[in-house]
Amino acid sequence: MTNEILNELYEICLHDRADNQFINRLSAAFSRHRDEEPLTLIDSLAKFIAEEFLTDQLSFDNSDRAINNLAGYVIYTDQIPELTWKIYLAFDDAEIDQDGSTRLRTSLRDVLDAAEYNAHEVENHSADS
Repeated sequence: MTNEILNELYEICLHDRADNQFINRLSAAFSRHRDEEPLTLIDSLAKFIAEEFLTDQLSFDNSDRAINNLAGYVIYTDQIPELTWKIYLAFDDAEIDQDGSTRLRTSLRDVLDAAEYNAHEVENHSADS
């Protein structure tokens, strides 16, 4: 998955809200990238948003808007990948109070670390079989 594709999808996710226009644009973009499994593509996008936020490449406001819209999309399509949902919940928690932004960085690191660990476990299990 290239950063070019992820940047394209991220830019679409900066839409004002998860309305029909947004859903249609994101669906069309996902359709153009059929070489990736849709849920993997969605998780890759959520991970990209989280990682770019953690490295200060994206602001909280833009990251939050993008992940909220992506969550709206996955709810609409009834395809909710676990990693995407956990990243969304971390951003959602950050909206609650002043300490949210402090918790957000820790929560995102925990979510991404767990996802990486689980990916290695699956990889190792597959190699053992």
